[in-house]
Amino acid sequence: MDENNIDSKRLDDMRKSVKGKLKEREEDRNLGVKPKKSSSQKVKSELNASKGKGTQKKSKKSGTSSKKSASKKGSSSVKGGSSKNSKKPSGGKSKKAKKKARNISIVLVVLTILIFAVYSTFGRGYIEDMQREDFIEMVEPIAIDVYEKYGIYPSVTISRAAIESNWGKSELSKEYFNLFGIKADKSWNGRSVNMNTKEGYNDTENAAFRRYRSYKESIYDYGKFLSENKRYEKAGLFKAKNGKAQAQVLEDAGYATKENSKGELVYADVLINLMDKYNLDKVDAEYEQKVKR
Repeated sequence: MDENNIDSKRLDDMRKSVKGKLKEREEDRNLGVKPKKSSSQKVKSELNASKGKGTQKKSKKSGTSSKKSASKKGSSSVKGGSSKNSKKPSGGKSKKAKKKARNISIVLVVLTILIFAVYSTFGRGYIEDMQREDFIEMVEPIAIDVYEKYGIYPSVTISRAAIESNWGKSELSKEYFNLFGIKADKSWNGRSVNMNTKEGYNDTENAAFRRYRSYKESIYDYGKFLSENKRYEKAGLFKAKNGKAQAQVLEDAGYATKENSKGELVYADVLINLMDKYNLDKVDAEYEQKVKR
C-alpha cells in the first residue's frame, strides 16, 4: 500500500479520535468534570509526529534525486575535463610528429647532397669502369675466335678495339660498327663512309672507312686484314709469344701513327697500359690453358 494513503488514514483516525475526545469533554463539562490536558497534548504530538515523518520521507526522496542529478553533473564535468585534458597530449604529439618530420627532411636533404658530392667525385669514374667492363665482356668471346682462326692474341684485339673506338663511343663504331678504324682501300669491296680522322699528333684528314653490319663482322674482318697483309707477317706479328709483344710489332710495322707531343710513337705503350689496367693478359692465359688440356 502507498505510504501517502497510510498517512491520510492515520490522520482520519486521529481526527475521529479527536472528535470523540472533544465530545467526551463536552459531556464531562456538562456533567462538571474537568478535562485532562495530557490527552489533548498526546493527540497534538501524535499529529505533529505524523506530519514530521511525511516531510522527512519527502526530504529523503528529494535528497536522493538531488544526489543523482549532482552525480550526473559531476560525471559530465569529469568527461568534459577528460576531453580537454585529452586534447592537450594530442597537441603535444602533433608538435612532436612535425618536429620529427622536419628532422627527417633535413637528414634526407643532407644525404642527397652527400650522395651527389660522392657521385660527382667518384661516381662517374665507377660508371665508366662498369661500361668498359661490359665492353670487354662483349668483345672477349669474338676475340678468342679471332685468335683461334688468325693467331691474334685476345688481349691485343680487346685493347685495340677499345682504343680505336673510344670504348664503342665513337661515331664510326656506333653508327657503322667499325671498331678498329680500318680504311676502305682498293682491296675493300664492301660499303664505306667518309669521315674526318686524326693522323699523327695534331693533323686531321678526310678518309673513307669500312662499314659493317655488326661488331662481330668488324672483329673478324680485322683479323683477316692483319693475316692477309704481308707487312705484318714480315714484321713478326704471328711469331710473337704474347699480346704485349704483338702490340709492339703492330707499332713497328706502321699500323698506327699515334704520337705524343715530342713526335714519339706511343701506340704500343697505350695498348700495353690498357692490358695491365684491365688484366687482359689473363684472357690470353686462360685460353692457352684450355688449349693445353
